[in-house]
Amino acid sequence: MDKLRAIQYFLAAAQTGSLSAAARQQGVTLQAVAKLVGALEAQLGAALFKRGSRGLSLTADGAHYADACAPLLAQLEAADEGLRQARQRPQGTLVVGGTPFFLQHCIVPSLPDFHVHYPDLTLDLRTVLHLDEAAARDCDLLALAGWFEAGDWVRRELPVMPQVTVATPGYWSRHGIPRHPSELTDHHCLCYRNPYGKLLDLWRYRQAGPQGEVIEQVVVRGRLHSNHRDHLLELALADGGVIRVFQATEHVLLASGHLVPVLLDWEVMDPPPLAMYFKPDLRRTSRLRVFAEFVASRCTDLAQRTTAKGQASVDGRPPWHPGSHRRASSWLTHR
Repeated sequence: MDKLRAIQYFLAAAQTGSLSAAARQQGVTLQAVAKLVGALEAQLGAALFKRGSRGLSLTADGAHYADACAPLLAQLEAADEGLRQARQRPQGTLVVGGTPFFLQHCIVPSLPDFHVHYPDLTLDLRTVLHLDEAAARDCDLLALAGWFEAGDWVRRELPVMPQVTVATPGYWSRHGIPRHPSELTDHHCLCYRNPYGKLLDLWRYRQAGPQGEVIEQVVVRGRLHSNHRDHLLELALADGGVIRVFQATEHVLLASGHLVPVLLDWEVMDPPPLAMYFKPDLRRTSRLRVFAEFVASRCTDLAQRTTAKGQASVDGRPPWHPGSHRRASSWLTHR
């Protein structure tokens, strides 16, 4: 006799009050349940059920035996499930490429919590600026900020994070606080060079006015250009100029007063979209799936922290994005 299966059938019959219902629950025939329950009673030398016209009811011995067996069976099922989950737990190495700023400020700070849940998964982080570079081909997943054609990659969009225009209190005290975007031409504005090598020196702002939407396009100048946002941020924190940042990722610097936002009644246009890209043949693997869900959840949490003016949106590609001009501001003279 398969005693474990007999106990399973006995407990199912005790729960449902019927051998036939127990058979349906267990996915076997009525004869199989009746045979094993009968064999169990014979081995124990005790009747476990009272059988009557209204079905089954436990005897005193049956009730005592059910109370003793149910926790043991539950523990065994929990042990089985734990082993299955352990065998299915994501493991191995996942190669993740991404925009340095995206990796450092959106993903890395939450990795300790991720590793608590997935201790057997190793992440190999690599700097990748765009989909076309050779390093991207070695990655399983890419986390990028910018406007890219997915090509052979599967694209998963992430929440857009609004930006704010900031500088230190010391900088504003020396140079004055701009009350209108056009006044930024009198300031040292720190400009980012995007992955395609285009200098983003055209800062666009939007505001809803009584006559409709107003857009201001400002060609800015500054003391530093860089394709790494942290270079710009470090100079800004040293009272060196004005920078546009994601409010969500710099909430600590903003809350502490190290950076002070201005022009809050204007929406910063053209926030770079965030997205993940992964290879089609890996999209259903457990290690990629759990990491993609982690990144999506992290970005959603960050996006919900913002109080920036207006509803940030991708608006498709900005008008200055296409073309081979080395500066975004060149679009104004070549449109």
